Amino acid sequence: MFALRRKAVESAGRLPAAAGRRTSPYSTAHPEKHGDHGHHHEGPKAESLGTQFYVVLAIVPLSLGVYAASRPSATGQQRGFSNFIGSYYNEYKERWAARNSLHTAALERAAFDRNLFQSTPGSKHVELRFPEIFNTGSPYNVSAGQGPRNMDQLVSHYEKKNADAEERKAKALESKE
Repeated sequence: MFALRRKAVESAGRLPAAAGRRTSPYSTAHPEKHGDHGHHHEGPKAESLGTQFYVVLAIVPLSLGVYAASRPSATGQQRGFSNFIGSYYNEYKERWAARNSLHTAALERAAFDRNLFQSTPGSKHVELRFPEIFNTGSPYNVSAGQGPRNMDQLVSHYEKKNADAEERKAKALESKE
């Protein structure tokens, strides 16, 4: 309860008083309140415009001069300021041109490769290098009929296919020689 009462007193002290009841302690109407004992204050002092004003005032003609110096002459020739900047960055222009041509060539090659790979029809047939993959998995919680199977026929099929491929390779080598 005391904390609430303290907050109420602080809030009431911040509220403005009624117009006629009291005057501000810093009012010029009552100079004795802040220790002047009735002495009058001096009038306003003359203030300078400050350094920033003069800096801004100087920047305007300087920027106009730099702009005029950077413009080409009536014959179209660049002036000294532009020549200085242009000669400094010519090396960068050549380097950027070479880099951009390399990037363009790389992008064209990537686009060609992508077009090549996406336009060729894929085969739905997958060669099995490890036919035993069908029998891997957990032996627990296996539905009826879904457990391991006899893989002998599958292994013999791929062994025969491999042997046929080897024979074709051997015949192709013999025909070349």
